[in-house]
Amino acid sequence: MKIELPNYSGQPTAIVLGGTNPHIELIHQLKSRGYYVILVDYLNHPPAKDHADLHVQESTMDPQKVLEVAEAVNASLVISACVDQANITACYVAEKMGLTKPYSYEVAQNITNKGHMKAMMRQYGVPTTKHVYLEAGSEIGDIDLRFPVMVKPADSCAASGVKRANNSDELERFWNEACNVSRTGRTIIEEVAQGAEVSAYCFIENHEAHIIMISERLSVIEGERQVLKCYATLTPPRITETATAKIKDAANAIARAYGLNNTPLHVQAMCNGDEINIIEFAPRVGGGISYETIRDNTGFDIISATIDSYLEHPITPVYHPVNTFFSVNNIYGIPGTFDRLEGAEELIEEGVIRSIHYHRTSGTVIDDSRASSSRIAAFVAQGNTPQEMEGKIAYAMNHINAYDPDGNSVMRKDLYFKG
Repeated sequence: MKIELPNYSGQPTAIVLGGTNPHIELIHQLKSRGYYVILVDYLNHPPAKDHADLHVQESTMDPQKVLEVAEAVNASLVISACVDQANITACYVAEKMGLTKPYSYEVAQNITNKGHMKAMMRQYGVPTTKHVYLEAGSEIGDIDLRFPVMVKPADSCAASGVKRANNSDELERFWNEACNVSRTGRTIIEEVAQGAEVSAYCFIENHEAHIIMISERLSVIEGERQVLKCYATLTPPRITETATAKIKDAANAIARAYGLNNTPLHVQAMCNGDEINIIEFAPRVGGGISYETIRDNTGFDIISATIDSYLEHPITPVYHPVNTFFSVNNIYGIPGTFDRLEGAEELIEEGVIRSIHYHRTSGTVIDDSRASSSRIAAFVAQGNTPQEMEGKIAYAMNHINAYDPDGNSVMRKDLYFKG
């Protein structure tokens, strides 16, 4: 494979796997460290494309193809900050080329397999929901679980293929869909835990977990396809100190189980009073714009720490508690073609919202098959009290709109945190 590098001047080359919004910040930081940055993403125009020095249109889930690209450009670093399956590819290529990495290819494979993950939690006493793990070719049969249940591919990215089944008919249908989404045909079916869902953003230092920040996730499951949509996050979360301490204990157990060190760890949990159930976890940065809210509200730059983790540079996390109330609100669209978003810049100038981040570029088709395919953008609202924050969110939703090329609104105005 031969790859031309436009405007290349002999600097070390870094390959970023996945053109997601958080990887824009990753690319900028790599450039500031002196790297020539090549983005690998199968899409024609992913959000991070225009920020890289070069875009190579290949799948991040094809380790051999990414290895060919890395060898062709003599890559010094292959990295993914927040995409589970791309982390596997990054570690695979790093091992083949003798490059630095945050953990082994074997660990990357095991920790992204939800079946292996659940078995580990049982072994190490990490509280989690009752579940069954089905290998490829298994029959669903009679399952001793209480409805409703969540049906998941064992090896998909984010919420892809994740559905909530309320009865046997839905279970059969969603399980077949999950089998098709899974690259290996493996699936997890688990009971739905009660309580508030939270994301804990951690960093592992000397095999011990620092909880940098915790956010509460607000989601709905809607439509015939039972699509799971996280429409907002709240920080700080509405959970007890005991639940927080138990999340920290669980994160430490996860670090011991997988031998994790000097790496971010994203833990998702359900908190019901003082009790917790760990849903899943990944040794990476959280999705969306969590990297920005963590930095702005705790002082910890988790993207910079991720680069150091991949370079195997030891990190001592320095951070402070969150001292305000803020919410990240996802803007969802209705099926159509996204052309533009209006009103956001004015809201920033007025001090109503802190920032706007785009998940879709102009010309992107919006559909409702997956949560990610109908998400247009996200904005951050902040206040000194919950009431101030809630007022800013409501005002923003009334003064922002997304349009198709013909000027028709394609924005969901009903899906936001209402207090």
